[in-house]
Amino acid sequence: MKLKSVQVKNFRCIEDSTEFSACPVTCLVGKNGAGKTAILEALYKVNPDVKELGHFDVLMDYPRARRRQYQQRAHERADDGVVTRWELEDHDVVALEKISGAGCVKSRLLTVRKGYYPGRKWSADITWNGTTPDPTEETSAADLHSGLLEKHLGTRLPTFLYFSKWHMMPGRLSLSALIARTKAGELTESDRVFLALLTLGGTNPEMLCGVEHSEELIADLEDAALPITDEIARYWSQEKGIRVSFNMHFGKSQDSAPFNEGVMIFETRIVNTRTNVSLNFEERSTGFVWFFSFLVWYSQVREHHGDNLVIVLDDPGIGLHAKAQWDLLRFIAEKLEPNHQVFYVTHSPFMVDPQKLAWVRTVEDSVETTEDNRTVFMGTRVGDGVVSTDHDTLLPLKASLGYRVLRSVSRDRQSLMVEKAEDVLTLRWFSSTLKEAGRTSLDSAWTVMPCGDLVHLASLVGLLSSGEMNFTVLMTLPPDQRDMAEQEVAAKLLKTCHALTLSQFAEAAESTLEDLIGSGCYFSLTDACYKISRKYRTASKAPHDDKHPVLRRVEDHFRRHESELGQFDGMRVAEFLMAGGRKRLSRNPQFPAALDRFEALFKE
Repeated sequence: MKLKSVQVKNFRCIEDSTEFSACPVTCLVGKNGAGKTAILEALYKVNPDVKELGHFDVLMDYPRARRRQYQQRAHERADDGVVTRWELEDHDVVALEKISGAGCVKSRLLTVRKGYYPGRKWSADITWNGTTPDPTEETSAADLHSGLLEKHLGTRLPTFLYFSKWHMMPGRLSLSALIARTKAGELTESDRVFLALLTLGGTNPEMLCGVEHSEELIADLEDAALPITDEIARYWSQEKGIRVSFNMHFGKSQDSAPFNEGVMIFETRIVNTRTNVSLNFEERSTGFVWFFSFLVWYSQVREHHGDNLVIVLDDPGIGLHAKAQWDLLRFIAEKLEPNHQVFYVTHSPFMVDPQKLAWVRTVEDSVETTEDNRTVFMGTRVGDGVVSTDHDTLLPLKASLGYRVLRSVSRDRQSLMVEKAEDVLTLRWFSSTLKEAGRTSLDSAWTVMPCGDLVHLASLVGLLSSGEMNFTVLMTLPPDQRDMAEQEVAAKLLKTCHALTLSQFAEAAESTLEDLIGSGCYFSLTDACYKISRKYRTASKAPHDDKHPVLRRVEDHFRRHESELGQFDGMRVAEFLMAGGRKRLSRNPQFPAALDRFEALFKE
């Protein structure tokens, strides 16, 4: 069976998520507190890998604002928590036809509900031996129909594997304390992952505590961990040459409880084979611990349930560097997607595949305004496709898409990214003038591209800065970031990001390309371009203060005399420069200094 859609209702912060479609890999994005994790937890309860976690609890799970009201009517009509719709596959249809005859499946679509009632409720357009259950029987037709579907399809329903940060395996553990938690039914998620590791090694806590010679068991566990280590080596580009090692010893009196004297301690260590140094598992990075723990749990659940799984991951990129998040996306695409449907939530643009944006669903805390202008909070809603208009909700998608665009642009050609269209004309004019004079100009291999406000791309640009990327960003620092140019570390980082700030080549901290032209030259160009009368000329009236950007001084001058000068347009001045600016500038005493500044930029 393939999951086609999901609708979560009456669960924690969710009144009704609305129905949204499921994809081969469904990525949920949204702000903190939007309800992404609640969506996953409700979905998991349909058929969880840990059966005792499949119960909807009224006290813990039902929306608090309506809980008392619901409890008063629950005996009359129990509410759903999650509604899932599935499509039968060919082998499912064949199995049903063996039971009820050819043609019994009228539609391949069926619905499975789970909620604040025992078991699951099924509905589908399927006949049993050519008949429909009699509604006059003691059990209703719908209940009987659901029971038959549960009986014959329940074992074919995929098992949901849920994994979150709470499942990360401990580095060391008291086996006696673990045995006590097992007997008391108080196992934690991390306990279950550790037990899964033992199961993969063919052992359990009781066997470990009872053995006198542990070498064989340790060898079995390391053999079990070997394929997991190999998988990490393939998909963990952050570090090579690591292996898993296990150790058993008695706790010592100076150790803190529950690792003190008289108890058997099991420790997992990670060995760096290049340095022969080992660290306790918990001392490794959070990302590594997450990845290893997930592979242990996935291996065990898959061994028990086979490939008929839906993988549910809560914030799988947590603790991972951006490059490691790409490794994880690759792992999902290559190892999970071919065999299982996957659901995961993320805040990170590097966990959003820019080539599969159609698989992204936005999760928002919805607000509506009534006719009498009251604000009503509607709870979590999930958009079927990218339907949100909220910038923060869409931020991971926008950043992922921007990354894809920049990669495609910078891979094919050398790109110089500037902010304004007039910057393209200005750079070309000064490059041509310098080239004619036999001086350093802008190489013809560069394609100059106006891209708007480039400051917000700085971190993305840094991630793109690798050998195969051919681009430079030429940007203006905004007022609130002007100190960046004066910070040595920040300036070096910008340089490694292929980002040049124009303040490197002019006086003003917020310099634009007009500051490289210089106030004397640019004021003269503006006056000639607009044919400004002597009374309002920029060259004589605008303040000559090189600490403030030239363009801002010109714009302020035009605003003060808007009735006489009109509105200022920088593109108009750039076009004037291209058409006949050389004659105008060649007589200006500040022109040689402008050429020097542009030559310094082109050399850089």
